[in-house]
Amino acid sequence: MDKEKVILVTGGSKRIGADIARYFHVRGFKVIIHFNKSAEEAENLKKDLLSKRKDSCLTVQADFFKENSINEAVKEILNSTDKLDVLVNNASSFFSTPIETASKEEWSNLLDTNATIPLFLTQAFKPFLESSNGCIINISDSQVDSGISQYSLYTAAKAALESLTKSLSKELAPNIRVNAIAPGIILWPENDKVSEEVKKEIINKTALGRMGNPEDIAAAAYLLYKSTYMTGQVLKVDGGRSLF
Repeated sequence: MDKEKVILVTGGSKRIGADIARYFHVRGFKVIIHFNKSAEEAENLKKDLLSKRKDSCLTVQADFFKENSINEAVKEILNSTDKLDVLVNNASSFFSTPIETASKEEWSNLLDTNATIPLFLTQAFKPFLESSNGCIINISDSQVDSGISQYSLYTAAKAALESLTKSLSKELAPNIRVNAIAPGIILWPENDKVSEEVKKEIINKTALGRMGNPEDIAAAAYLLYKSTYMTGQVLKVDGGRSLF
């Protein structure tokens, strides 16, 4: 009998990450949920998933700005499972950086969470993903190609992630597939306040004329897992926003 499939979702305790975790869990996966500060949300999600299936969820805390914390989390994961089928690099920093005030610290923050950490998690889990013919799914942004005013550091970091997606798909083939999802308007930012007027304006520039929801991204992630002849692709799930 085949062993249970295992997925690791970084930033998996809430928002899109939590929906990805739930989506894969319903489909029989053991879910490893990484979190940093959202301990309560992670614990609640873990309890919910364990109530549905015994021994089917593990939570791991790590601060991606601290190397020791990352190393300890990787050790904990490697000690808790002997396989990994899917790595979802979802954890991300997102905030505006007007060019007049943008700092090196902000650049390091955005680049680390959006590109550097996904790269080194790929390196750490490469042997497990190879043995399972697994896949890596990176979460990007549908506006990377067109850019976002006052978010140049963020979009540059996501562009680096998309470039890594394409290069690593070649380097890790044929045993590991690497793809990315570029969401459009799924959830409004937690920290940046967006006025109703601006929300309406953004939605009006979306071909489908509405927001998406986190399950749209979770379903796309599962599609990339199941589509074993896809690698090196950036799948835009944005309601057609990138067409404008």
